[in-house]
Amino acid sequence: MNTPIVPISDFIRKFGMYADMLSKTDAIILTRDGRPFATLKASPEEKNRKLLSLAGSLKGVKITLPKRKNKQRVPLVL
Repeated sequence: MNTPIVPISDFIRKFGMYADMLSKTDAIILTRDGRPFATLKASPEEKNRKLLSLAGSLKGVKITLPKRKNKQRVPLVL
């Protein structure tokens, strides 16, 4: 994943946007006067919540996995 580098003044102005972005990135590095001074990371609970919301949108969808050597295709139902 990518790690955006953001000036602290921009982070303060656009906090909502960066808060939403945080669960999709490894971390956000904040800079002051062009030098890094803080690293923000989303909590594991927040990342899991986002992942579960994505899995919920696939409920009832059949996914057929590619055929493996000497094995049958088996549909996977979420």
